[in-house]
Amino acid sequence: MTLRIAYLGPPGTFTYLAATQLWERTDELLPSTTVPEVIDRVRWGDCDFGVVPMENTVEGIVTASLDQLVFGSGDVVVLREISVPTTFDVYRAAGASGPPTGIASHPHGLAQCTRYVNAAGLPTRVFRSTAAAVEAAADDPGLLAIAAPDLADRYAVSLLDSGIEDHPGVVTRFACLGSRRRQADLPAPAEGLSWKTLLALTPATRPGTLADVCVQFSDQGVNILSLTSRPLPGFAGAYVFVLALADTRTSAGLARAVNGLLYTGVRVKFLGSFLSDHLLRPSRPDRPLSAPTGSFGLRDLHEVSAVFPGRP
Repeated sequence: MTLRIAYLGPPGTFTYLAATQLWERTDELLPSTTVPEVIDRVRWGDCDFGVVPMENTVEGIVTASLDQLVFGSGDVVVLREISVPTTFDVYRAAGASGPPTGIASHPHGLAQCTRYVNAAGLPTRVFRSTAAAVEAAADDPGLLAIAAPDLADRYAVSLLDSGIEDHPGVVTRFACLGSRRRQADLPAPAEGLSWKTLLALTPATRPGTLADVCVQFSDQGVNILSLTSRPLPGFAGAYVFVLALADTRTSAGLARAVNGLLYTGVRVKFLGSFLSDHLLRPSRPDRPLSAPTGSFGLRDLHEVSAVFPGRP
């Protein structure tokens, strides 16, 4: 059976690299121009699976992908998660000469290479993907393109610089999407993968609601890996909370937690239960975990009391 896999294209994007981690036959991969198009092609049966970016360890959640899952019809879910190291190179049209006139990439690419972009001092152009920027640079001798490695052999461009990202060791997680009944049709998983389950929760808006949600999972021994909020369209001040849980949908603890949430009036949407390599790519050992600059610690109690005086 010939599979059809939609991905955010054109060939050479980081999404393309993620798709090739699952499927070796690149003739099965069909480029799409936007994330909604990828998901629609899966939803309407034009493609069997889709691959979209979900989270970057610098830029965070890819809201275009998450919102399609959260606010879509629910017939497309995450079936597998793949991580890709995200490093950026710079390209220019082959044989181009003279000073460059602009620099281009996807918004995430420009944001992750701000030092290089600022040093270049050139006007920026935004493209729907990093590879689309390289395509444009191949036709525009004045344009520099920031994109994934190894594209000089695919497009009519020359490599100018490598590894220009601000933060080495960045990883982007990609989701393979499809109907839940198609999970068994995916290629065999690699060793060492772990289960994650993604839920969208819509609770009432009252003090303590989010704390109550978290207690439901902690009481059942279910670890919350991440929690993201998305505005509920049309309801000012109301949010949908997306939780990534370190558990499979078949676990008894997760089932009890979900039932407990329903009894408290929380609406629960299932976004997928899938194998992920997120624990196979830990932070580099020479980079200890640290809070953002300006965070308070116990030794900063005098500053804390100035910010939070505890009195009218």
